[in-house]
Amino acid sequence: MKAPHETSALNVVPHPEAEGHAYGSQYRWGPLPPPHSFRRTRSGNRVRTMMDDRNLRVREYLRVSLDRSGTGKSPDQQHDEITTEAQRRGWQVHSSPYRDDNRSASRFATKRREGFAQLIADLDEGRFEANMLAIWESSRGSRRTGEWIDLIDLCRDRGVQIWVLTHNRVYDPSNARDRRSLREDASDAEYESDKTSERLQRDMRAAAKSGRPHGKNVYGYQRVYSVKPNGTRVLDKVVEHPDQAWVVKEAAAMVLAGRSYYDIAATFNEKEIPPRRPVREAHRASLGWTAPAVKQMLTMPVYTGKRVHNPTEGELATYEGIWPPLITSETWEKLQLAMNSRGFKSNNWPAKHLLSGIALCGECGARTRVGRQNGGVQKLGANGERLPRPRYHAYQCIGVPGRPGFHVSMREEHLDLIVTELVLARLERPDFLATLGAQDEDIDAERAAVLEEIRGHQEWLEQVATEAESRRDLRMLTEQRDLVEPKIEAARRRLESLAAADPLVLELVQSGRVREIWAERQESRDVVWQRHVIRDLIVPRIHRVPLEAVGRKGLNRDRVTYDWR
Repeated sequence: MKAPHETSALNVVPHPEAEGHAYGSQYRWGPLPPPHSFRRTRSGNRVRTMMDDRNLRVREYLRVSLDRSGTGKSPDQQHDEITTEAQRRGWQVHSSPYRDDNRSASRFATKRREGFAQLIADLDEGRFEANMLAIWESSRGSRRTGEWIDLIDLCRDRGVQIWVLTHNRVYDPSNARDRRSLREDASDAEYESDKTSERLQRDMRAAAKSGRPHGKNVYGYQRVYSVKPNGTRVLDKVVEHPDQAWVVKEAAAMVLAGRSYYDIAATFNEKEIPPRRPVREAHRASLGWTAPAVKQMLTMPVYTGKRVHNPTEGELATYEGIWPPLITSETWEKLQLAMNSRGFKSNNWPAKHLLSGIALCGECGARTRVGRQNGGVQKLGANGERLPRPRYHAYQCIGVPGRPGFHVSMREEHLDLIVTELVLARLERPDFLATLGAQDEDIDAERAAVLEEIRGHQEWLEQVATEAESRRDLRMLTEQRDLVEPKIEAARRRLESLAAADPLVLELVQSGRVREIWAERQESRDVVWQRHVIRDLIVPRIHRVPLEAVGRKGLNRDRVTYDWR
């Protein structure tokens, strides 16, 4: 019978610092050096002692970046292998591992790692409840040198060993040599992360300057290849696809004509035009074209025949692509203005209510719709029969998709009255026209620059997605989305603030008869015209009824807040 840590000549794994040793997936499990615990001498010095395996408790930290390629180890796989090896050695495994799914540990990461933060907090406050921290490999802990050193110091102060499974080694943070090895691992991991980012951006720049297509073929185009004697395909040119190019052009023309994405998708489905992407999920096979698919297609700058490179920081670079444009540059700018305009209609149905889809929930930010609610207490008739309860229309929060809704509601006539008075009062202000700002060439130039910025951000994300997929490492895609998508939203908000004054609103103000014209439109029930004016000027928000006002009837203006556009 061998002692628990007796070495066998058949399964010894070289020490990671031994000459000629290379880390990789083809390692064999060998015996780990015995872990240690600590005791105090009479003089107060701390010395290491051999730890009894029966008292050794391991707690895991499991992490993986976004990995659709299947080449990395998922947290579940890490857990299975760590648990199997720990049990083989007679070590206890804590029932609650720390875990971060789809979280990067590099300095480029923007998502907080809740599991790692909890690990640090527990070590700092003495709640770790184990003698050893187990990780799959050192980069699973952190790719930031400073963060990793903090973890090492905490483990040293708490007498916690660090077991790196792929190293087949237990590190003692109180040992200078072990501490140096752990620090070097962190530095190497951070260096590799930086190299990956630099290499990806360098390749992106080269691809953009060449003007050649990037990644998969784009809907509307067809690639023509020649084949070398060795069987390798070489791209010769990119031409318009005879069955798809006209669809892109038609969709752009329909948007500029005021058609909604929903209506465009319905038209394409009626003509039995195949969707631009093959259906991968069976339950979506009957959907065909959808409104989001139409919108996404028309935001792709590739259709202008340009290759836009945006290195996230710095000026945008635009290069001529080797493919023909399906949409001219002039038409593209008009198209993007129309699509980013706050007044672009989302459907073709006639509006019946003044503020549906315009007023927002003050709790979750969702749009409101009109529903019917019961009013008052149900009454009895002369013969004792129950009379129908009175009902009224109310604006109701529809909630956020995927989350429970209905946070607020408000009587339709109350909100209509409050918002209408706010809008009319603003239109009658003597300085209203001055607040719109001068619509000069500087504004136009700035608007064009913001559009170019949005287009560059979108092109960059498209390039990153393709490159990450080809490299079978999609960590960078997640990181770049987190960095770039907020910039796109901020640019769109700036674009809205630069929008030219609506001609209909200018005509109304310059008439000098704001309330008279509004009353005439009200009399003729021209809700579409009224909604146009309101949507161009104000964003009203409905809030919950305060506790002290529950049960009170009548108009409550305090429940409505608003932002002027």
